[in-house]
Amino acid sequence: MTRALILAAAGAAATLVAIAPANAQNWRWDERGWRTLGYTTVDGRDRDTIYLPGRTRQSAVRLCAMNQPLRLRDFDIRFENGGRQDVNTRAILRPGTCTRAVDLRGNRRDIASVRLRYEPIRRAAWRPVVRVQVRG
Repeated sequence: MTRALILAAAGAAATLVAIAPANAQNWRWDERGWRTLGYTTVDGRDRDTIYLPGRTRQSAVRLCAMNQPLRLRDFDIRFENGGRQDVNTRAILRPGTCTRAVDLRGNRRDIASVRLRYEPIRRAAWRPVVRVQVRG
């Protein structure tokens, strides 16, 4: 009985250790104060919306591409109070790169969602993943 309990506890601990780093990596603050709040795999429809969870007071936002390059035309930031801020980027995001930091108008704001207008550069099996990162 004790041996089975020890083996079960060890298995559960190993599972938690394997899962925790992947989850913590997406939601932690990095060395420059950026934190990932949400992400989506863009599906090639030219427009997508990333909904952000909870209420977080932020002063700057940026978008980052993963997996595949992406031509980002612009993005529209929707705030919890109904306001919005349109950002014209016309940038090519290579995998692992981000847009410039965009300061949010007004004081620190609650972001509800980010609408993207884009073009995939390559039509491939792997779709680009876009992350929304914020700084407080």
